[in-house]
Amino acid sequence: MNNTLASTLGELQTKIYWLHDAEKFAELAEAATKIYMKLGYDQQKAEIVGHLISEAYQLSDDADISYKAGDIEKEIKFYNQVKDRFIEVEAILGLQKSIAEHQMKWWIYFRHKQKLQVIYHLFLQHFKPLGFRYLFIAVQLTYCMLKIGKGHNLRDIEITHKNTTKYWMQLLKCHITKYPYLG
Repeated sequence: MNNTLASTLGELQTKIYWLHDAEKFAELAEAATKIYMKLGYDQQKAEIVGHLISEAYQLSDDADISYKAGDIEKEIKFYNQVKDRFIEVEAILGLQKSIAEHQMKWWIYFRHKQKLQVIYHLFLQHFKPLGFRYLFIAVQLTYCMLKIGKGHNLRDIEITHKNTTKYWMQLLKCHITKYPYLG
């Protein structure tokens, strides 16, 4: 069951990345909604969360455009809006409060090509809610996310799906009720 669920969640996560690239934000929201429904959230909460995640992706694109234009103040404004969307997601899903901040930060550093900062915030996004009990899994999740990013950058959907499935297999091993995944 967990392997099937992990594969389905991995497929949906992979789909989110490709829909983001294609700027199909309504479909991205639908894919995110499906992830949260598969994780056991009711449809209304999942739809709100899916919409917020889609908005976060759009705002991060606006932030990147501002960054490339040299308007750092505007970039920061957009990333603060990304964080606000993720904070809403945390509240709706009942997640620990540090996840949004770390997700937003690793997105910034990913776009700025600051790999060590990406690793640091990816790790904290997973370690803080999972704790020392799942330290090794938090390290594995961080590694999986890096491999997912590499597969996506190569535009290789198979590698990306393989690694998103590994990510979910590791995360589901924790048998927790609240997963530190925000899109």
